[in-house]
Amino acid sequence: METVTPGSTWSRRFLLLFMRNSAILSLFTQPLSGMYMRTFQQLDLRCTRLCAAAMLLLLLLPCMLHAQSHEFGPAPSDVLSPAPPDWWFGPNIGVNLVTHEGAFLTDYCQCEFRDGSGTRLTLGFELGRMFTPVIGVAVKALYNDMGAEFSYRLLIPTEVLNEGIVDVEHERKNVVKLSYFMLHPVLILQPLPFFYLFGGPAVGVTGTSTQEYTLTNVDPQFDLAVGGGDSRVVAMDSGEIPRAESLRMDLRAGLGLNLRLGRRLRFSPEVSYGIPLTTISDDDDWKAQAIHATAILKFEF
Repeated sequence: METVTPGSTWSRRFLLLFMRNSAILSLFTQPLSGMYMRTFQQLDLRCTRLCAAAMLLLLLLPCMLHAQSHEFGPAPSDVLSPAPPDWWFGPNIGVNLVTHEGAFLTDYCQCEFRDGSGTRLTLGFELGRMFTPVIGVAVKALYNDMGAEFSYRLLIPTEVLNEGIVDVEHERKNVVKLSYFMLHPVLILQPLPFFYLFGGPAVGVTGTSTQEYTLTNVDPQFDLAVGGGDSRVVAMDSGEIPRAESLRMDLRAGLGLNLRLGRRLRFSPEVSYGIPLTTISDDDDWKAQAIHATAILKFEF
């Protein structure tokens, strides 16, 4: 005969009640289990990312502490913190966008040279020094080609075979070959490490000062009627510019950028404008001015 004690009876009743409630609870929780699993997977992914970020920070921490320790020790090398260079030297190359103003009469015809223009070459080198991170000076030694050309068309009465005097269209062209060797000291103001302003006077001597004059028949109806041959050129001549000035002076101002290519090497594009203070020849108001677009490769030392 089995003996049932009050304690064992209550234990069985509690076990049966727990099993019944668990079965009922499973009916409600089963649809939610999929959502809980997705939530746990998202939490697991986030934890993985956080752990990866924490591991990366732990790997970088020794490097950061090592760099920070230099603040309490000797000054870092110029690889970590490059100091502003005292001097630089480098070649200079670019173009001059030249404009001529005024007028002069050539020796070949009673025709004026007005408002000529051209794109010419400039070459040279630059030597400079920064006294502070903001203020410096430089000297530019330049070869400046300031040549220009001007042409226009006009009707000239011309005797044509079997037709008499006919107005024939011609083109007059003046080409000025003009160059100078210039010295250009400048004051440099550098408000930002990569940007600077500069300006100063420029003085130089004349290298080339010649002119060419050409009169050409441009009327297609008279291809073979010039000089009895197939040339369209009616007249051509060249020579020195009369009474050309041997000295040139101007004022220049501009801006530039410092683009670092290496520890001691910079590339600096510049744009400047030159206002002439002298004329090209001594008997007229003929002047040449230019916008200078150049680039300098600066070797620092």
